[in-house]
Amino acid sequence: MKLSFLALTVSSVLAFGSVAAFEQPITKKVSTPVVQGLNVQDGVQYVDPDSKEAIAEMEKVFKEAGWNDKNSPQLFKELHTPQAKIDVQDARFVRSYNSSDTTEAELESYFSHLGFNIVGEGASKLFKIRLLNAEPKATNLTVLSIKLVNEKGEQITTQQTARFFGDGGASLNRKVLGGEATVESAYEHVKRAKEVYGKGTAYVMFADGTKVLKKIDVKYDKHAILGMLAKELGLPVNNRPANVPMVMAKADFSEAASGGVGIAQFDAFQHVVEHPKDFRKADANKKNVAGQDGIIMVCLNRDYGDCDYPMVQAGGDYNNIPHVTIPFKGSITLPTYISRVLFEEDDVLGAQNVPPTDVMIQSKEAFHDKLSLHNANMKAKFEQYFTIDYRFDEATWSPVTTLSWNIPRESALFARPGIFQRRADAYWIMNIALEVNWMGNLQDAMTYFGATQEEYDYVTGYTSYIIASEEAPELPKDMARYDQAPLQFSFSCLAKGTQILMPNKQSKAVETFNVGDLVLGASEFEPDNTEVLKVVDVSVGVEHLPMVKLTTELGQTLTLTESHPLVREGGKAVWALNVAEGDVIQTAKGPAKITKFEKVDYKDNVYNLKLARVNGKQDAGETFVMFANGVSVGDLAMQTENELETHKETVEEALERIPQEWHADYLNSLETK
Repeated sequence: MKLSFLALTVSSVLAFGSVAAFEQPITKKVSTPVVQGLNVQDGVQYVDPDSKEAIAEMEKVFKEAGWNDKNSPQLFKELHTPQAKIDVQDARFVRSYNSSDTTEAELESYFSHLGFNIVGEGASKLFKIRLLNAEPKATNLTVLSIKLVNEKGEQITTQQTARFFGDGGASLNRKVLGGEATVESAYEHVKRAKEVYGKGTAYVMFADGTKVLKKIDVKYDKHAILGMLAKELGLPVNNRPANVPMVMAKADFSEAASGGVGIAQFDAFQHVVEHPKDFRKADANKKNVAGQDGIIMVCLNRDYGDCDYPMVQAGGDYNNIPHVTIPFKGSITLPTYISRVLFEEDDVLGAQNVPPTDVMIQSKEAFHDKLSLHNANMKAKFEQYFTIDYRFDEATWSPVTTLSWNIPRESALFARPGIFQRRADAYWIMNIALEVNWMGNLQDAMTYFGATQEEYDYVTGYTSYIIASEEAPELPKDMARYDQAPLQFSFSCLAKGTQILMPNKQSKAVETFNVGDLVLGASEFEPDNTEVLKVVDVSVGVEHLPMVKLTTELGQTLTLTESHPLVREGGKAVWALNVAEGDVIQTAKGPAKITKFEKVDYKDNVYNLKLARVNGKQDAGETFVMFANGVSVGDLAMQTENELETHKETVEEALERIPQEWHADYLNSLETK
């Protein structure tokens, strides 16, 4: 059975490990766990949702949010109704990936640590704390609550509570929730605080009658948050020392290294990224056009002008799972000595609470994959791709190291079930863990600082740097740069052998067409008026995923990728995946009803054609359709235009998927938001 997925984002969350280096989960004893022994798992506290304490706590949260038994009758009824009996496996949401299932991403219960971002412009900038929850089975309601507090429990950001009804599609799951404060207010409160904590709660009512109450209590690095806020306010970043003055007496260096010298962290580290990069932009008339469109397009099954990283013909499957490969190449330059890059195999990282070197791809829907999931020994595989270039400037007594990496595409492989599918916006996040020493290498430390081996070892430190997509969830870490373009995964085409109608009313297979050949088609603006069009480009790819096979009442059959556009009666383009038996679509013989909808396995080449008028005239934004096996389908330009869903759910559509007993709560929620 396919399990529904609800990702309630307050933003996607960095997940190199259960807990990042700059936060620690505060694990406290829970009086009544859901199941014996299940009170803290991966830093998350599981509390019995039917205990008197939990009911009283959630009732208070609901009322503070403005919800009561009058405007939210089903919510309060369910709150006081004991949950259905559950077993240990269900409570823990243990999931096992089925490697033979290449079409659906298996999802885990995912309640991850909190992150931060700055939203707005100028005087309206706000500092927001964020949270994410996802479940592997159908839900009726999810409530998220979040706030940032000091060591006394006093709020730094306002507490925000939001509820989400049922489960929508991927584009409907991008909910935003965040406790917030003005940047100025947050800075002053954090500055005065001794300690800073993030507190989050997720209360979920499932469709099967079960419930879960989860809590996160996270301690954050106050200095890192101050640095983040100070940058926004244009204030000096005066944090704990990451570097020290490069000229000092020997007697001073141990004091500096232990925190006695208050100087700014090395915040603006130099970095260069060569891959992944936004190299190409889509063009109406040309292929492979240099330029940027703000998106790193990873084409999963084709090679066309907008593909920054076209499909790899020799790819094939990885453990029977279609995979994605992306190269990573770049460098960072730091005013310190880098002695080595650290991986999860380096035991020293555990003691230092520093996340290991890894690369992750993450979507807004809580799906994530990382290199370490597919490599038994990260150090053995990836250390060879890093190069350390160190020098010591005698004039300034300043150590400088440039760390370069060049991970070839075939080695940077992501193959978790669910990775190989269309994604409108995904992030890449590279974490680099380092062993460093501000004095330089041992020889220079002895020469310029008179340090002994013991003194040198004392100031050897461990840290990590992040380079990531600009919209990735920012964590309060100074050594991080979120300035790279986001990723977009794309695929769409027609099956080999599909017959394309020509002006002479004859047809031939799509794979036999060349640039300059003529077809019979129509403008998307006038799909009923056929005209002669010419082929100006051909896209060829390979397909790993099941495709859609349609049959019409006129006997026409067509096999195409799920996101290839069809034309409904009336001229509106729609994904093949989103039509159903009984729908009416355009064909060469007029409107026809779909009598059969199937998903079929397909392992062969796929094709599409880019069309234009013979006279070269084309209206702004105009694309064209052709007739494939007699069915009206979009050309390559229409495919690109319609490849990613932007549909916004209506109230009527929401009511169709939400159980009847929750309708009053949902409709009233529209009035109380």
